[in-house]
Amino acid sequence: MKPLQPSIDLRTITLEIFRRALAAIDVERVVRESALRDGDRLVIGDENIDLAQFKRVVVIAVGKASVPMARAVEDILGDRISAGLVVTNAVIGRPLRLLPVGAGGHPLPDSGSLEAASKALDILQANDSEETLILFLISGGGSALFELPIDAAITLDDLQAINSVLVGGGAVISEMNVVRRFLSAVKGGRLAAAAPRSRQISLYVSDVNSDDLSTVSSGLTMPGAATRADFHNVVKRYGLLDKFPARVSALIASGKLPDPFRATAEDDRQRSHHLLLDNRKALLEAEQIAQSDFGCVVEIAEDLVEGDVETTMLTHIERVVALRYGHPGKIVCLLSGGEVVCPVRGDGQGGRNQEFALRAAIHLHQRGLPDVIVLSSGTDGIDGNSPAAGAIADSDTLRRAEEKGVSAERSLQNSDSFNFFNALGDAIITGPTGNNARDMRILLAR
Repeated sequence: MKPLQPSIDLRTITLEIFRRALAAIDVERVVRESALRDGDRLVIGDENIDLAQFKRVVVIAVGKASVPMARAVEDILGDRISAGLVVTNAVIGRPLRLLPVGAGGHPLPDSGSLEAASKALDILQANDSEETLILFLISGGGSALFELPIDAAITLDDLQAINSVLVGGGAVISEMNVVRRFLSAVKGGRLAAAAPRSRQISLYVSDVNSDDLSTVSSGLTMPGAATRADFHNVVKRYGLLDKFPARVSALIASGKLPDPFRATAEDDRQRSHHLLLDNRKALLEAEQIAQSDFGCVVEIAEDLVEGDVETTMLTHIERVVALRYGHPGKIVCLLSGGEVVCPVRGDGQGGRNQEFALRAAIHLHQRGLPDVIVLSSGTDGIDGNSPAAGAIADSDTLRRAEEKGVSAERSLQNSDSFNFFNALGDAIITGPTGNNARDMRILLAR
C-alpha cells in the first residue's frame, strides 16, 4: 500500500519542527543572553559579580556543548580570562581564540579523558585563591569525556568496561551517575573541591531532569545526595559486582571507597549554579514552532521521560492516537523528552532513539495506523554507537524495508537500528551539534 499524501506532508512537518527547534536552542546564543557584561559588572541570573574584585578568571568547560559555551564566554570576558581548559568530543563552528581545547572519549572514556581531568585539576589548584573567579561551563557527556579514577589501581580499561556495563545494562541515567560519582576523583563535586578558596559559578546545559543538576556530567561541581547505601543498592540491583572488572569489584566489596564529597556551608556561599538550557526549554521551543508555524494542537508529555523503550513507545502511540481522536480534522503533535532505557542485545549499530523509532514502525505496521509519524532524536547529534542522531518512522516503513530486503525484526534483535533506517534514508544525520539537551521525540497525527 502506497503511503498517503497526508502522511508525506506530516513527515515533512515533523522533520521541520525538529530542525527549527534545534536551531532555536543554539547554545552560544543562550549563553550570551544569560551572561551579560557591562565593564566590570557581570550579571548571570540574579547574581551581580564585580570582576574588579578578582585578579584571575579561570574557565573550565566540559561536555558536548563546551565549545559553543566557551566561545560565548570568550566573547563576553575577552582578555579577562587568565587560564582554562575546554574538553569536548568535537569542535563545532569557529575555533576558540583564548582557551585550549582537549578531546576526551565518548561514549567511553579514553586517554584524552584522563589527561583532560588531570590538566583541569592542575589549573584549579594552581589558581586557587580568594582573588580567583572560576566559571565552570558544564554540559552532558562529561561522564565519559572527563574522568580520573578514585583509586590509582583502576585502569583505563577498567573505566571503559565500567561505562560499557552501565550504558548497556538497563540502568537509568541517575543510577549510572550514582556509581560513576563513587568511582571518580572529579565527579560528585570533587572537581570544585580542587579550588576551595575560589569564587565559583557553574553554568549548565542540562541533559538530565531539570531538578537534578548534580547528575549533569555526574556532578563535577555539585555533590549528589546519594549515600553509600544508595550506591550499594544500585550495584546490587544490576548485579554489577559480577559484571565489573575484578579489581573494581574487589575495591567496591572491600568497603574502602571514600565517602562522597559533601559541601560545607562556606562552600555553598562561594559557589552558585545556573541552569541555562534543558530539555524542557527545548520542548517549549518545539511546541511554539508546531503551533505557530504549522497550526498543530500540541501536548507536551511531561510524564514520559524515562522508562523501558518498548513500554514508553507504546504509551506514546496510544497518547497521540487519543489526541487525534479528540481533535478531528486537526494535526496533533505529541512532544516528549528524556532518555528511554534501551539495553544492548547485539553487535549492530544503533541507539535508543533509533530503536524507539524502529519499535514504533513495527507497532504502527501491525496495527495498520496510517497518518502517524514518529521521530526520536538526540539533540547532541549522536545516538548510541551510530553516526546518526535518531530516525523517523511511520506505518509504511516496514513495507519499504521489505522491498529493500531489510528485516525489522533482525535489526531489532541485533541492536542494528541505524543500518535499518539508513537503508531507507530515514536515519537523521546531523553530525555533532554542540548541544546536549537530551532526546526529543515528536509524534504527529491527523
